[in-house]
Amino acid sequence: MSLLWFILIIGIAIFVHELGHYWAAKVQGVGVKTFALGFGPRLLAFRWRDTEWRLNLIPLGGYAEIDGMQELPGVPPHGYARLSIPGKLLVLVGGVVMNLLLAWVLLATVFATEGVPRGQVDNSRAIITQVTPGSLAERIGLRPGDVITAINGHRLTSVGDITRVRQKPGAYTFTVERGKQILEVPFTWTGTPQDRIGIGLAPYQEFVKLPFWQGLLEAPRLTVRLIPQFFSSLVRGVGGAISGNPSGDVAGPVGIAVATGEAARQGLGSLLTLAAGLNLSLAIFNLLPIPILDGGRILFVLLGGLLSLFGRRIRPEQEAYVNYLGLAFLLFLFVLFTFNDIRRLMGG
Repeated sequence: MSLLWFILIIGIAIFVHELGHYWAAKVQGVGVKTFALGFGPRLLAFRWRDTEWRLNLIPLGGYAEIDGMQELPGVPPHGYARLSIPGKLLVLVGGVVMNLLLAWVLLATVFATEGVPRGQVDNSRAIITQVTPGSLAERIGLRPGDVITAINGHRLTSVGDITRVRQKPGAYTFTVERGKQILEVPFTWTGTPQDRIGIGLAPYQEFVKLPFWQGLLEAPRLTVRLIPQFFSSLVRGVGGAISGNPSGDVAGPVGIAVATGEAARQGLGSLLTLAAGLNLSLAIFNLLPIPILDGGRILFVLLGGLLSLFGRRIRPEQEAYVNYLGLAFLLFLFVLFTFNDIRRLMGG
């Protein structure tokens, strides 16, 4: 089931992204030869409005083959290539805009149903964010959303008080708030400090529900605040992966699939939050000035416009060569992050 959620969430994000490119091209009279979800062998296909719509075997990407985007030596410019600079930029940012809009709608839905954090973080109360299947936490009846307030009758001073239970075997009792209920949850810890209770924890913070329209206004502001964190996490993640010390700030497909499974167990709100985060990440990542990404293509368009002022141009074979280097770099990151995801799962 987790795999199905992963494929669905990734598939929707990719579909919406490529749909942005498709619409931006079509409204300017540029044809789209192929609209594909996935790579590799074709599973399903049909033609509609002069476009072949395809579902391919490997669900880790997609593309919209826009007429004239790939210039060839000796072939006169046509389609996309004949657009003005603003027209080309509209096509290139179309996917990013669609991912942002979807992320904001999803966030507004979460803000309306789950709420947004308000007020100060309360370190004397720890909310359970996840419970590992088959763990001690699951066996003693703890659930995501439970709030631990005390251990053996002593109020918490920080979330770390709970993790220190693992240091000393013995009998313990968690005082737990579950909605309006106050529960006493006894258990016996017989493990070692390296073992796990099986819960994810965070300091408690109050959440306030917003009207949907107000959430739509809050979501862009949240996005602006998250952009510096995204770039910081990306730099740490790439640097750590290359140096052999993965930080966990960036995950590959395997890590995202695992996170999707955990979100599915926590409920619809967590799944929507994860989907919103993936769409935001996809939008921001695609704006990076890396060849073959939207950001790299935007850089080529602007550079080409600048060179045209001096009677020069970027030759198609030059752009193609740089795009191949960008593709090789992205494949390298894909393999590296996937390897680190697997290593983390195996405890390495």
